[in-house]
Amino acid sequence: MGSRYYLAIDIGASSGRHILSHLENGRMILEEVYRFQNGMIEKNGHKVWDIDRLFTEVKNGIKNAKL
Repeated sequence: MGSRYYLAIDIGASSGRHILSHLENGRMILEEVYRFQNGMIEKNGHKVWDIDRLFTEVKNGIKNAKL
């Protein structure tokens, strides 16, 4: 049976990242596979998260993590 891989997605205030992990000889191995910039945009006079861009970046990171 092959290794199981797990993907964690961390979206912070200024950047986001995708971390891929698996177990190897009883140790957890972590690898950052994708990183992107994050920040607020102004819309209708208010600072808001650009949800459409964040969703696109999440999908880009998932594609980048393919084994």
